[in-house]
Amino acid sequence: MHVILAALFCLFAACSEESDPEINLLPDSGVRFTLFPNDEAVNDSIAANLAHGVKLQLHPNASYELSFDRSGAEKAPVLQLYRLYEQTETQFKVHKVRELEGEFVGDRIVYRFVCEENEMIYWATSLLDGETFYRGPTKNVKLTGEGAYSDHMSINLVAVGKILPTKDSVDVDSLANLMLKDFRRYYSTIKVDTLYVRYAHEHPTLGKKYPADEPWRAGYSSDDMYLSELGGWPEANLRNALDIVYMHRIEEEGSLGFAALFSGNMGGGKRSTVIVGNRIYAPSLGGEVPLTSKEIVESALHETGHFFGLRHTTTTPGDWEAEGDYSNLEDGIEETPYCINLILGGYMSVNDDEIGGVARKYYFDAKAFEIEDCPDASNVMFPAATELPYEGFSQKQLEIVRKNLMIFPH
Repeated sequence: MHVILAALFCLFAACSEESDPEINLLPDSGVRFTLFPNDEAVNDSIAANLAHGVKLQLHPNASYELSFDRSGAEKAPVLQLYRLYEQTETQFKVHKVRELEGEFVGDRIVYRFVCEENEMIYWATSLLDGETFYRGPTKNVKLTGEGAYSDHMSINLVAVGKILPTKDSVDVDSLANLMLKDFRRYYSTIKVDTLYVRYAHEHPTLGKKYPADEPWRAGYSSDDMYLSELGGWPEANLRNALDIVYMHRIEEEGSLGFAALFSGNMGGGKRSTVIVGNRIYAPSLGGEVPLTSKEIVESALHETGHFFGLRHTTTTPGDWEAEGDYSNLEDGIEETPYCINLILGGYMSVNDDEIGGVARKYYFDAKAFEIEDCPDASNVMFPAATELPYEGFSQKQLEIVRKNLMIFPH
């Protein structure tokens, strides 16, 4: 995404030497890449663009450390941070909010700050060396975040339209019980208090848009794949729950579910939901294939991992397209080795650019290698459905989920 910043900068910051003697170097990279909190991926594209501008996803009242390798530097560059105000899909206004001196901590250059905002926001970076952009190396960039929100959450399962029984004849209420049990089992570093079931046709203001007698097909029945308006259910005990939207199917071949990577958005708003289908869209098989309750619950577990900042253990072309970043092959976690055959074999397809999320996929045709032989195939965040039972998350994955839950307002 190209971002027009320079022409708009003077609307928020003084541009003359007389009115502001400070040196302000506006990010000029187009801020195409986003650095997410507590992400372990290599993010080489972030490192290459940090001095000239990358976006940071930040959350209210959280404390952050932005750091990178010292790499022999004798002096730490100055970090300038600019708030981005989105005007259109391609234009932003900006406002300078911080100028920070870096400090040497071991072999790292570290910048510490608190995000004093009212909602999730994006800031942009620039690094200064005197009056010019910093030209030194910025390897192994990390953004770590610590928050003061609870490590408890509830789940709001929103059933949309006509929901048929699963392949193993499980109805919505029984599926909800299975889902709560497995969420408590696998997300062991956080506390899942309870799971509520709500029906979209009973929504107090939107119910008429979601008739109970029509199967809902995400990406076909509405423009918004995520049905974001159903996030933040208008009841006090549900407003800040994790919203999982359950529908007939997703109109994307082979897709079991979708979520926005590092959504950070509980309580409603754009892409604030996790979506899962009751069936798989499979034109090659004549239409659709019903899913078992186990497959649906596993898809919800997987997509929720994305929501809370977990990448696929092995990166797919769809991930590269969704982020516009081809520098990551895997999630960067030592405990989750990636499957090189999945990448070299072109096994995974590219996501629809308009979806802007990450998906767990199901494939019906045989491939040149046994996907179950991938070393990460039993991890919840493996990108494709397999016949193997889940072994769960790694400990590092669980730590990331807990940290990010505690920086997401809820």
